[in-house]
Amino acid sequence: MLEPKGYCTKAQIEDYLLVDIVDDFEGRVDEWIAQMEKYVEQETGRIFIADSEANERVYDGEGGLNLFLEESVEITKVTIDDVEVASDDYLTYPANEMPKTRIKLKDDSGLLFTKGEQNIEIEGKWGYSVACPADVSFATMIFVVGIVNFSGEMEGEVKTEKIGGYQVTFKDKTSWQDLERAKEILVRNALIVI
Repeated sequence: MLEPKGYCTKAQIEDYLLVDIVDDFEGRVDEWIAQMEKYVEQETGRIFIADSEANERVYDGEGGLNLFLEESVEITKVTIDDVEVASDDYLTYPANEMPKTRIKLKDDSGLLFTKGEQNIEIEGKWGYSVACPADVSFATMIFVVGIVNFSGEMEGEVKTEKIGGYQVTFKDKTSWQDLERAKEILVRNALIVI
């Protein structure tokens, strides 16, 4: 069973639905939250809550001063050909923003990301941000609300749509507008690969 990362909470779902989730149902809701977090990550190509502990990834060196990498909120260690680089010999970019997606060796360091296969090791906290952005949290919550609605009995005229591997159901116009807004949020937050 997947554990939720924190993209949304049961309290947000309860507030939106104006109901209390019964204790026996909480485990199921946690599973749905975790599944929708995974769906959001797959659809956007982003991990919105970074790792809390640093871990290592390897890269191929290209022989230059720059190394492009996955989104990270913190770089804790850079190693080239099994030799650790001092933290004052490199900079992370973009300079005043998160997430970091590039490491540049300083011009006066005398270092290069030497050419080679998997010869560069970067230790960092990988992901887009420390806390989930509010709009992505809203989108995740709306997807879970739709699953909760589908699992219950709604009277009257309802519409159902597939999101990931789940069916979501909404009854009123406002809820369907929220679902459309949630899908737009994913498009807006998708990682653009050039």
